[in-house]
Amino acid sequence: MKEVIAIIRADKWQPTKEALDALGVSEVSSFRVLGRGLQRGLRYLRRVTAGRVGPGTTIEVSIQFLPKRMLSWLVPDEQVDQLVAALIRVNQTGNVGDGKIFVCPADSIPG
Repeated sequence: MKEVIAIIRADKWQPTKEALDALGVSEVSSFRVLGRGLQRGLRYLRRVTAGRVGPGTTIEVSIQFLPKRMLSWLVPDEQVDQLVAALIRVNQTGNVGDGKIFVCPADSIPG
């Protein structure tokens, strides 16, 4: 048994869920998280309409942390490769910030 943890872009949650439902992997734990990777946040220009700076002026604003989605599955060893391949297929855009996938052993607890 393995635990697969994926941190993906928030907007990729629904396509990921649909692709994994098609594989028969529907049990998932989902968490909204904030984070940043190599992109170090997000910078954009914002138009200022009031304040000390004159109207119509643009300033650079940065968002330090970006909204992400952390997903976790417990799957049999035979299903790990299919799950990881589906996660990569749906979430890979080739840009920084696509996410990370972790595969961890999940040992059973004697009861």
